[in-house]
Amino acid sequence: MTILEVTQILEAMEAIPGFEAGRVHLASLETLRRAYNGCGPERWPQAWRDKLDEETQMYAPSILVHDLDFDESDGRDDTMHEANERFHRNNRRIFRHFYPFWTWRMLRPSYRLKRAKARIDMLALNAFTRDFMTWDAWQAMSARNYVYREARGDM
Repeated sequence: MTILEVTQILEAMEAIPGFEAGRVHLASLETLRRAYNGCGPERWPQAWRDKLDEETQMYAPSILVHDLDFDESDGRDDTMHEANERFHRNNRRIFRHFYPFWTWRMLRPSYRLKRAKARIDMLALNAFTRDFMTWDAWQAMSARNYVYREARGDM
């Protein structure tokens, strides 16, 4: 991910009403670039993740916030739950922003089809970030951060 791509995601984020950016605005562009790994866990093959990124591009702002939350994991259950819930809320805001229900476009079958696909994508993303599916990744990042802080002498 390039700095330009991160900047484009940040600009898209600003256009979504009620979007919860979390700590994104406190992080440097380089930190965001490093933290953002796209859609799916790092252990999945890159080809799968590239395809998921392509299919869920609309949700990149919430994925960026979620990736930063995980990159800064403290290992606590309550903060992981908070990060996952923020991800779900942001996905709903993105969906509603791009595919509102009360619009004249609902009369067009092509709009309804695109809206249905975007909703399925959102529901799948939300399902794969339920607490029991992300706990191992949350703990692994926390352990990495602990070792990093200890090496820096922050402990």
